[in-house]
Amino acid sequence: MGSGQSRATHFQPPAKEADDDDDDFGDEHHISISNKMVERLVEDATLAGGAAAASGAVVTSRGDYKEKIFMEKLKCMDENHSERCGITVEDINATAARIELRTANMVSPEPVCEECKEQVIDCYIAAERPSDIIRCWDTVGAFTKCVQDAATTRLRARTQKEAREHARRERHVAHAREHALKDLAPPREGTVP
Repeated sequence: MGSGQSRATHFQPPAKEADDDDDDFGDEHHISISNKMVERLVEDATLAGGAAAASGAVVTSRGDYKEKIFMEKLKCMDENHSERCGITVEDINATAARIELRTANMVSPEPVCEECKEQVIDCYIAAERPSDIIRCWDTVGAFTKCVQDAATTRLRARTQKEAREHARRERHVAHAREHALKDLAPPREGTVP
């Protein structure tokens, strides 16, 4: 890897190089370990160092340490996602504010088919065994038809309202166009502008 680092996963001493003249410690003091092993040793040292530094304070458990690692990973993933997609917390808050403004004046509609819903719930509660639920088939079917009819009625009403609004706008535009054309037309002979 460079600069004398080794990725060996065994504990054999490295091969002796011809220009290595430092025999102060001997070959038995050199061990090659993997990067993964270094990470484990650092983790263990951090845990042990935290316990020694606490000296009577609350000691973090290994689970807390892993939780901190996961939180750091989540932060990195969030930052990467935000960088890639160009979305920030401020953007999300702005979008939420726009949605709240647009939906603030919406009137929540009354519940649909309340009595049919109660009948379905009562039927399911009355069923003693799972095989008794089949008896609720007709009640569920009636509830489904009621919901579909209500949706059709609301859709028809909304479509009619939108058609009336569109016709009103068309009349308004036509009226404005007529007045604009009158203002732009040259004056007729014999009339005073």
